[in-house]
Amino acid sequence: MISSKKIRPVFSAMITLILFVVVPYLLPDYIPPHINALIVESGIDLDWFLNQLMVVGAVTAAITLVKGLAGKTSPVWLLASLAQNVSSLVFTLILLGAGNIMSLGVVEFTMYVENATNYIMMNMRVLVYLSIEVVALSMIRSYLVWREARVEAAPPGRIPA
Repeated sequence: MISSKKIRPVFSAMITLILFVVVPYLLPDYIPPHINALIVESGIDLDWFLNQLMVVGAVTAAITLVKGLAGKTSPVWLLASLAQNVSSLVFTLILLGAGNIMSLGVVEFTMYVENATNYIMMNMRVLVYLSIEVVALSMIRSYLVWREARVEAAPPGRIPA
């Protein structure tokens, strides 16, 4: 019989895959034409944006599966946990940059309405810096959880290296 410890990571990876790969893949079919026209006018390449989200989603699902199947004392678990933190940062940078990860949270739109041109610049660098700090703290936490699991798993009287 398959244990719950083996089913849970597979289920979690499937949910991640559905939310971050399947939903963005199907999303363009459900966007109304007038909203799609506004997105195109603003200069956002929706296909590129969704492709980036799908790639990060697929990588995150794979990392979730590996992390769930590895034991907490395994170095593989630590590496998967750190990679999962980095993938969440990349996902956040993609969202805050509106598909341009290199903009680091500065998004510029140009909208043409009748006789007027609207130039909009959103500077969300504070959120980017906050996300970097949160991910750094999450990485430290992952290391501490891994280290504590190794200490608890060590035989009595032995301190793990």
